[in-house]
Amino acid sequence: MTKQQRRRIVALLEIGVAIAAGAAISFRLAPYGLPFFLHAACVLGTACAVLSALLNIEQTWTGTTHRCTAPGCDFRVRIQHADAGENRRWQEAAADHPFHTA
Repeated sequence: MTKQQRRRIVALLEIGVAIAAGAAISFRLAPYGLPFFLHAACVLGTACAVLSALLNIEQTWTGTTHRCTAPGCDFRVRIQHADAGENRRWQEAAADHPFHTA
């Protein structure tokens, strides 16, 4: 299985979990007789929040962070799915940025 296929499968799983969370909220709200748009807002809000959380978790696990090497500087660059050459360029860019924060 290639990396591209693995990314697509993970994305589909994340969307599936978000839809399942929205459906669970929908079933729990159904007995209360809410107006359609209020019901839809709750379901879509839950699904979007779950999807956003899952995407952030995936980015944390699969991403690479390069930080500035200057003492006290909190500048950082997060990248995903980069090859070795691009990874090295971002590492150099993070170490040589013109604005240092303390």
